[in-house]
Amino acid sequence: MSAIAMVVLLLLAQLSLQFYVLRGDIVQRIEKHEFRLLSDFAEYLDEKLEDNISMLANVAMNIPPNDMAQLPTLEKYLQREHALLTAYDDLYIFDAKGVLLVDWPIKPGRRTLDMSSRDYIQGVMATGQPVISKPFLGKATQQPIVVIAAPILDKNKQLVGIMGGVLNLYKPNMLGSIAARKNGQGGYYYLVSKDRVRIAHPDASLILKKVPEGSNNIPFENAMNGFEGTQEGYTTRGLKGLFTFKKLKKTDWIIASVVPSSEAFAPLEDLFHKMIWISVLLMLFMVPLMWAFVARLVMPLRLLAEAMHQTATKMRDGRPVAPIAALGGVEIKTVVHAFNEFVEARMRAESDLSKARDAAQAANASKSHFLANMSHEIRTPMNGILGMTELCLQTRLTTEQRSYLDMAATSANSLLAVINDILDFSKIEARKLSLDPHPFSLHSLIRQTTRTLSLRACEKELELVCDIGCKVPDQVIGDPLRLQQVITNLLGNAIKFTAQGEILLSVKTMTSPPSTDGVWLEFSIKDTGIGISEDKQALIFDVFTQADSSTVRRFGGSGLGLAISRSLVQMMGGDIRVTSQLGQGSTFSFCVTLQYAISLPLNQNQMPTQLAGQTILLVDDNASCRKVLSQQLQALGLHAAAADGAAQALHSPMLGLVRCALIDVSMPDIDGYALVTQLRQVRTAAQMPIIMMGALSEQTSQEQLDPLGIQGFLVKPVDTQELVSMLNRLGNPMGGDGKECGVELSAQVNPQRVLLVEDTPINQTLETILLTRMGYEVSIANNGIEAIEAFSTSSFDLILMDIQMPEMGGIEATELIRDMEHKQCKRRTPIIAVTANALIGDRERYMQSGMDGYVSKPIALEALRTEIKRTLTEVHANT
Repeated sequence: MSAIAMVVLLLLAQLSLQFYVLRGDIVQRIEKHEFRLLSDFAEYLDEKLEDNISMLANVAMNIPPNDMAQLPTLEKYLQREHALLTAYDDLYIFDAKGVLLVDWPIKPGRRTLDMSSRDYIQGVMATGQPVISKPFLGKATQQPIVVIAAPILDKNKQLVGIMGGVLNLYKPNMLGSIAARKNGQGGYYYLVSKDRVRIAHPDASLILKKVPEGSNNIPFENAMNGFEGTQEGYTTRGLKGLFTFKKLKKTDWIIASVVPSSEAFAPLEDLFHKMIWISVLLMLFMVPLMWAFVARLVMPLRLLAEAMHQTATKMRDGRPVAPIAALGGVEIKTVVHAFNEFVEARMRAESDLSKARDAAQAANASKSHFLANMSHEIRTPMNGILGMTELCLQTRLTTEQRSYLDMAATSANSLLAVINDILDFSKIEARKLSLDPHPFSLHSLIRQTTRTLSLRACEKELELVCDIGCKVPDQVIGDPLRLQQVITNLLGNAIKFTAQGEILLSVKTMTSPPSTDGVWLEFSIKDTGIGISEDKQALIFDVFTQADSSTVRRFGGSGLGLAISRSLVQMMGGDIRVTSQLGQGSTFSFCVTLQYAISLPLNQNQMPTQLAGQTILLVDDNASCRKVLSQQLQALGLHAAAADGAAQALHSPMLGLVRCALIDVSMPDIDGYALVTQLRQVRTAAQMPIIMMGALSEQTSQEQLDPLGIQGFLVKPVDTQELVSMLNRLGNPMGGDGKECGVELSAQVNPQRVLLVEDTPINQTLETILLTRMGYEVSIANNGIEAIEAFSTSSFDLILMDIQMPEMGGIEATELIRDMEHKQCKRRTPIIAVTANALIGDRERYMQSGMDGYVSKPIALEALRTEIKRTLTEVHANT
């Protein structure tokens, strides 16, 4: 033990000697480095002071001596010096005797003060050169400031005035950063004048305080005597450190830096490298002594590591594992026990995870099966609804009946589109929804949407007004379904939350669009409903959110509509916003970008020449409706004589000039029909045709209107195209088109035979009618078994195959038919899948089973015709 102690003492002595030798070398390097840094900083401060002095001197040089007596002129001169005011807090102009003439910014009581005793005034008078004052504490800022003064000379170089500027030394661009500036971790900087006054210091209590004479800070005292460089010493508070001093050139100020010795000599990397060999020798000496001790400790750890590695390998390969046997000391046994518990918990968690995965996969398969069944069950009746509606529209109908069926078809198609999105499994899983842009009529879309909702508005006695700007194009390219979905949602909400008044839908082109690509349209829906408080307006666009809980109780709703609308609008390149006031209604606005489509002029949209420039009597009690209709008539080249009721219409001075009348059905006091009775007493139908306007529920057939002397009925909101069409019909009663919606007959003399495999009676009827109209001879099989029997006994040119059927489905029947064709060497019969299954991957699955085409239910006539033509052409070309 004594020998080991002696070796340790010798090692410590050697380390101490080595440390002090290297320390001296490091001190010299640090001193040079600190002085170089401080010299650069001092040069920077000199440049800043020189810049400020030069700036002030140049301005003073340019002050006209003749203006020294013109105080307003001098004041304006100071006001214009914006660059100077960024550097100086205050600017002064004194006369040659030191009396303050003007200051800026103006502070009351300063002008006319005699400041001739100030050191900077005395310095300019004595030298005729710019002078910097001694630092002093500013009254307003309570920070050290100096005044820089520069002479104002006449052409004879005589002093006629003095210009001064107050320089806040604690501005960031001056000395303000000195106090906060760090020198390493614990070092700092400070600034002191030649008369020992501290100008800048980290300790704010020492600012503008003098350092006592004869302090124990030897480096500081040397700097006061002219020393520049780095020395080691103690501060007045006893801190040992390295002190570096550098005098500024422009003033008598001295900049100093202090670094604690403990910090300066701590990170001595060179010392570390020179002493590494001592540590190596020490380790070589200690390794033999420690080897035996470590060996006894490491052996059990090595065995434990091998056992743990083997256990991990078995777990990774999925093989069963056994607990590790206890070994080594108490501590290692504790580690073994903890590892065995971890392995057991891990195996239990993996087992639970495997069960959860199996359950999730089963649930996922169940969900897929459910969605497929729901798709089939919903699409099957939808096929009958849409198909029969389309067939009905192809028969002879009255205008009123056609209007109802058009709206039924539109609503059914909208429902089908929503069902498509809901039941599209891949879109649900990927959370994606894509737009389907194609050409459509914007005016027709708005007309259909407002007509569908006008019934709800009429039930609540609300006026639904539609204002489409004259610059809004009709034929555009976009996604009409999604646009209609947004408009329907916003209009539906407006009707839901409005008890009385009106709803105004306006569409116009944006005056300042974000880009010139396409056409930017702005839609706004304004109501007179309950309104939304300002703190709730940002929340209503969140999912499952309404303005308050009472809204759900009173009006219902899921709170999804506005969130979906916002997403759709953003997909169309726009955004949605709301402005509302509680109790006074709301205005929802959104903008979208669409593309122009090629639009051909329609003759039925041209005004009859005999009505051009004529006066139209417009009677409606709703001001918004009158305004919108008046604008529509003016855009058509007609003059509108608007009246808010029957009394004003009957006493209108324009009544004798009226060529046609538009009269609202529902008006207070005297309704529209009563007004017609009175008008017919003074004007005949030939002199003034009358067109009634009302909600869809108020629409009356022409057979009922004829006895009343009424020539037509327009559904509100009035569509411009329908208005023009009505005026054309009145202007040319015999010019209407006498075409009737007849059925489509095939030109084929020998119709092709089609086997229709379908289990639903209504779909059998619908598809039989469609195929017969296309000229085919149809045979029906109720399931796959009957289809096999029919195919084996007869020949067909085409097979339309349903997928989900009792006894045998379409896929099994198709596979058996293909097998029969192969064995009997028959030519291939085209088979088209006609099914309500329309999920992603269905088409590919049917093609793999041997089918040649695919049509999804509900069946569209054009889609069926196109697919039959494509399939027949392709199969015949390949055989």
